[in-house]
Amino acid sequence: MHRETVDFGIDLGTTNSAIAKAEAADAEVIRNNLQREFTPSAVHVRRGGNIVVGERARDRVESDPKNACSEFKIQMGTRGNHKTFEDSGVAMTPEELSAEVLKSLRGDVERSTGERIEAAVITVPAAFSLDQCDATRRAAGLAGLEFAPLLQEPTAAAWAYSVRDAPSKAFWLVYDFGGGTFDAAVVKIEDGEFTVVNHAGDNFLGGKLVDWALVEEHLIPVARRDFGLASMSRDNGRAAGNLAKLKAAAENAKIELSQAEAVDIELDLTGDSGEQVAFQCELTRADVERVTRPLVERSIGMCRTALAESRTKPSDIERVLLVGGMSQAPVLRAMLADPNEGLGIRIDHSLNPVTVVAQGAAIFAGTQRIPKSTKTKQATTPGLAALVLEFAAAGQDVDPLVGGRAHDDTVQDWTGYTVELDNLAFQPPWSSGKVALRPNGAFSTRLRAQENTRNTFTITLRDRQGTTVATDPPSLTYRHADLIGAAPTLSHSISIGLSDNSLLPLLGKGTELTARKRQSVFTTVAVNKNAGTGLIRVPLVSGERPRVDRNTVIGQLELRPGEVRRDVPAGSEVEVEVSVDTSFRATAEAYVPILDEEFEIDVDLARSTAPSLADLRADRFKLEQRYDDLRDRASDVEAPEARGLLDRFDSQDTLSDVDQLLRQAEVDPDATATCQVRLRDAHTVLDEVEERLELPQIVEEARATQSAAKEVVQQAGQAEHRTALRRAESEMEAAIKERDPVLIRRQADEVRSIAVRVLDETGRLPVVIFGALEQELADHPSAQVQRLLAEGRGAINDGAVHRLAAVNAKLRPFLPDLGAGLDLENQTSTVRGGDRR
Repeated sequence: MHRETVDFGIDLGTTNSAIAKAEAADAEVIRNNLQREFTPSAVHVRRGGNIVVGERARDRVESDPKNACSEFKIQMGTRGNHKTFEDSGVAMTPEELSAEVLKSLRGDVERSTGERIEAAVITVPAAFSLDQCDATRRAAGLAGLEFAPLLQEPTAAAWAYSVRDAPSKAFWLVYDFGGGTFDAAVVKIEDGEFTVVNHAGDNFLGGKLVDWALVEEHLIPVARRDFGLASMSRDNGRAAGNLAKLKAAAENAKIELSQAEAVDIELDLTGDSGEQVAFQCELTRADVERVTRPLVERSIGMCRTALAESRTKPSDIERVLLVGGMSQAPVLRAMLADPNEGLGIRIDHSLNPVTVVAQGAAIFAGTQRIPKSTKTKQATTPGLAALVLEFAAAGQDVDPLVGGRAHDDTVQDWTGYTVELDNLAFQPPWSSGKVALRPNGAFSTRLRAQENTRNTFTITLRDRQGTTVATDPPSLTYRHADLIGAAPTLSHSISIGLSDNSLLPLLGKGTELTARKRQSVFTTVAVNKNAGTGLIRVPLVSGERPRVDRNTVIGQLELRPGEVRRDVPAGSEVEVEVSVDTSFRATAEAYVPILDEEFEIDVDLARSTAPSLADLRADRFKLEQRYDDLRDRASDVEAPEARGLLDRFDSQDTLSDVDQLLRQAEVDPDATATCQVRLRDAHTVLDEVEERLELPQIVEEARATQSAAKEVVQQAGQAEHRTALRRAESEMEAAIKERDPVLIRRQADEVRSIAVRVLDETGRLPVVIFGALEQELADHPSAQVQRLLAEGRGAINDGAVHRLAAVNAKLRPFLPDLGAGLDLENQTSTVRGGDRR
């Protein structure tokens, strides 16, 4: 079957996956061979290597966990094999496991429609990082999907709801609580478009945590106390089979308890000595609510964050769209709707929360044209004309413009040919009439579309004699909609990592895609080609945490002495450019002006292997040491913000949470990844505590910078400099009033830059720089350094300030932190922001 648009949408979920097909104004979920609307995201590999996907595989996760696997979505983007299936010896990565699920969904389409699809839109959580998006693309390729645009899950949900009772102007909040991830997205509806203006999320908050909490807090204690299973523990690998059964039972009970008050769990478990144990336990809705509440509270906190960052209030939100299996829980809906405990916003669950993402993805897919391998003249079979069409696949126009050009190796002049487009479903049927082709085969006309549905226009090409000529494509599809989605936005900021462990932003979270940004940085290390010393390292970082080492490095430029044509002195400029497309695919390059060369930055989006348990334990020990030290420091000074952050650290029971994850990480790779994220988050909180404790010193340094800048501007500045300084001082005072250390430093740098600009324009800057270098290098043992210092002093005495710039450049490499003895291999970055000075 010929398709101009993608039409199929896939929700590749942690627990379950689904596929839907665009139909008319809506989308239809395609059922699997068991006539279910979703397929469990589970894989079982038999002894001979045959692969089973879906419900039978999920059952084997329970009965045979060594040869079956589920919930691998969380590990997407991690290097190394996630699962080795014991009986067959087959090892598979998360991408390969996900590819098997995608193959199964493709097979469902083929069984249902007879069509073998090669394109589909695939959804990803809004909280997914670029490396996880890249892994999803790789999975699609492994599954035979040659074209697989990515769509964020909250946006997909908005697409599904957009075809029903959508207001002309409003805000929505998409609340997506799935099996393994949580997303909260603020959607703005205006001028016939909806846009995700902000989101907050957690890739490790999902329904599986409820399942495990039921296992750990209810089922394991019963197994130990009443059935003698003393070894039952998540950190005991030998208990994996029993734990898999308990988790599956907990998940099923959780679903049943959405309707019932209590359920009985009856299982055959294996005792510590290998005997069969008939396990029995009752779970109640109250049990589920007890373990669910703290997770829902975390999700509501993220909703409030998303609202605050987008400068919206709960009263601004027209409705909350519920998405994900967990959103069916009664306790969740009650908490969310409560104005005190939750958000107090009207909840909309009119669409099935389990399949709504797949439906929305399919509706979006109906607006995405499948790209052709070539847009230029192409060889065709005799009697078949190729049409290259240009038109929007979706829009608000009822009379959209379509243009095209015909190609046929046997036709040199298309004069006398006509093309006719017919919308036979329109009432009455509509026709464009015969549109004459130009000599080069080009044509254009307007169509007539039925509102709020998909319109298919048959294409009839006729030669000079009026004989019909078959075309490729034979038809085109246009979807009219009153409300359509705007361009996607970037989920996580992309920045350049600097040598002081700070970040220089390139593309911020929420940037509309596609996006491209160029930024200059300057080297802190000289690269000497002949001596073989030095290194230019420019890391690219994804994330919102304020320090480089708390985020994810997604790419890195490294230039070593053997890779440059000439020496590159410290302070040399490097221009970094990053581009991100609408499917969150990132590319980057760097241009070094002094070399007049461009270098591709390797954007390696496969994350390194998860840290070892030893590394995690060492980091946990360091975290506790930092906490104790900061708590002692906070008790000795007037620092209410720091104490407040430490109190919140305590109330969240952070260290206990990490300890529990460390125990689970003995056997659960998901726990390892979660533990690493929790440790980073905890260190970030303590980073802020440190800054708050250093606030008085930061303010003092800012005041000193302000005083020095004032003196420079008063003595040598012009009116424009004085105006700029007053504005920068005002902004710095506001930052001090806000008690924001990061902002205070940033504004102090702005004040300093004004003074530097005055010194530069008056020719005094080289003298100031030389003075700083002289103070730093006065006792340096090198005879060359002393000769250079004498040369600089002589230049100042002679009034030959212009010679100082060259002297300063020669002195810089001798500074202690720029010398050849620096351990460059362990330094994150060798570039800084600012300017050449």
